[in-house]
Amino acid sequence: MSEIEGEVPPGRVVDALELVLQTPPFLRSPKLARFLRFVVEEELSGQGATIKAYTIATQALGRGPDFDPSLDPSVRVEAGRLRRALEDVYARHAEGLAVRIAIPVGSYRPRFGVLDAAPVAVEASPDPVSGDLPPVPVSRPRPAVALSPRGEGAIIALLAGILLVLCIDLGLTVSARLAGGPSPTREIAVRGR
Repeated sequence: MSEIEGEVPPGRVVDALELVLQTPPFLRSPKLARFLRFVVEEELSGQGATIKAYTIATQALGRGPDFDPSLDPSVRVEAGRLRRALEDVYARHAEGLAVRIAIPVGSYRPRFGVLDAAPVAVEASPDPVSGDLPPVPVSRPRPAVALSPRGEGAIIALLAGILLVLCIDLGLTVSARLAGGPSPTREIAVRGR
């Protein structure tokens, strides 16, 4: 399914919201369901500009008025969980969904897009000479697996560490050969005897 940009009628968004809330990720987590319902209803009511971490925490997640988003990252954490749950819904449970609800990174305001219908296999007409043709298989593209920024950073740090170790090993090997002495591994092996 691909997304078509454009204005989505509020009625279709509400229908999509109700369907999304009936999928396993949201049935398992009432907190995520309240978060999603709150931000979608606020956006549809024209109050999207007021959707901030404080309003989500106090009005959707049950936090007290002393909630401080600069000290408590719980709304950011829940927003990340919400984004992953929505990705899961559209990857695994998208049957019957005509509108995509997304929460872009860096914002809590939802965005809505109309989904194209999935490609449908065209019935092949029978060939009068050879009989019926076999059905044409329709393949759906597999959803891409994306890493979180923290996961990407960890992989980059790991690769940089490996590269650093290899460079140090190469430098020690080259300097030992230029000095004309035995390589460090031979010297250790000789001392051990």
